[in-house]
Amino acid sequence: MNHRKKYMQRIAWERIKILYELALKVTREGDEELARRYVEHMVNLSTKYNVRIPREMKINFCKKCHTFLIPGKTAQVRLKKGKVVIKCLRCGAYKRYPYKK
Repeated sequence: MNHRKKYMQRIAWERIKILYELALKVTREGDEELARRYVEHMVNLSTKYNVRIPREMKINFCKKCHTFLIPGKTAQVRLKKGKVVIKCLRCGAYKRYPYKK
């Protein structure tokens, strides 16, 4: 991997972190549409520069509509059969994560 590509990936990663923090802040303030745009931009950057978004970040937004998921506000969270089930209230998509081994 050449030096320029690594440099661009580092810049993209820093931008992704900034966009994540902005999306979290804006969602809590109530502007869900702006937060969705931030998440879309995050996903586009990660795809373009081949930067992996960590699971801790990815778990907080909908893969289908890119809505930032805040329990009780933009998401419904349930515990079923050893799994955490998160339902996006915008598009109805589900995410499932195990919590028991």
